[in-house]
Amino acid sequence: MSYNDKCKNARAFIVLLAALIALLLNIKYKRDIVESLVIVLVVIIVFYIIASVAIMLVGKIINMENNKVVVEDEEPSEDDENATEEITENK
Repeated sequence: MSYNDKCKNARAFIVLLAALIALLLNIKYKRDIVESLVIVLVVIIVFYIIASVAIMLVGKIINMENNKVVVEDEEPSEDDENATEEITENK
């Protein structure tokens, strides 16, 4: 399963949770409906941007770790280095 499949719904969950909290606070403070909707709209936009950036950064970090593992695996072992030295000495 790829990284994109794993966090497909993470952005929506973060945005909806933030909107729910904003809505509950608007109800608690008894704000007008228009003011409440504007606040919820701003919260949705801001948290969508924050969630998108966070998911992008986590994806880049995971890719960096995967690339690091591949690079470490490609380093030659001591046996390979000794074999290369023997071949050059025989020539």
